[in-house]
Amino acid sequence: MNKLHLLLLIVFFTSTKNYSQDKGLIYYGHIESPKMKCACGPEYNAYMVFNKKESHYVYAKDSLDLKTEFKSIYRTESTGEIHGFMGNLTTPTGKQVYSNRTKDSIYWRKWKDYYVAEKTPKINWTLEQETKKIGAFTAHKATGKFRGRMYTAWYILEVPLPYGPWKLQGLPGLIIEAYDEFNEMHLYFKSLEYPTNNNTPISQVQRPEDHPTDWLTLDDYKTHVLKKAEQWNNNDRVMSEKHGIPADERKGKDLYIESF
Repeated sequence: MNKLHLLLLIVFFTSTKNYSQDKGLIYYGHIESPKMKCACGPEYNAYMVFNKKESHYVYAKDSLDLKTEFKSIYRTESTGEIHGFMGNLTTPTGKQVYSNRTKDSIYWRKWKDYYVAEKTPKINWTLEQETKKIGAFTAHKATGKFRGRMYTAWYILEVPLPYGPWKLQGLPGLIIEAYDEFNEMHLYFKSLEYPTNNNTPISQVQRPEDHPTDWLTLDDYKTHVLKKAEQWNNNDRVMSEKHGIPADERKGKDLYIESF
């Protein structure tokens, strides 16, 4: 082996080692229970793969929940109120959030026709003194408001990167647990590989071929949420008049995790 080949091998293995040290993979449980006032809705397996520049969070994906037995009806714990979740709750590509620190942007997929690009949201976190053990880690508490909901987040300093599950980010360390004040969005820690040699890619949001290729704005999404909330309320009014009971007027925050 000549000196040039030896030098190239050293560079290759050094860069591969540095890359693996830079990369992490964390697994979460993800529960979304809009308007249920508890963490009692469908429970998904989720993961986030990340490095110093970007992260990719995925949940509600077919391959992650092959053994999950989803129900069509879930009940609110305190009242027993019934909530229906119809249709397939997972898809081949899942719901995704891709964060790019160099572009100060996030890109996400919510529904089939909704692929949104926006500047990374700025959450005004308050760093609290409280800590607790989560797995093998000492997690630090932070609180902050994000799109109509007050969140509690627990982050670890062992991974000094500002990522977290879903769209929650911006703390001095990796968020490993988070929930809103009603526990309708509940994200909990399962395991962490950091550094990792896992080959799960850190990719831009993946789309099936029959999905749109453009990016919508956050204002587009806001408009959609408000229209859906109004449609929901109109349906409630019709049913209320039909059965002679008071209409239950609901706002966007009662129907969706994000409220504007």
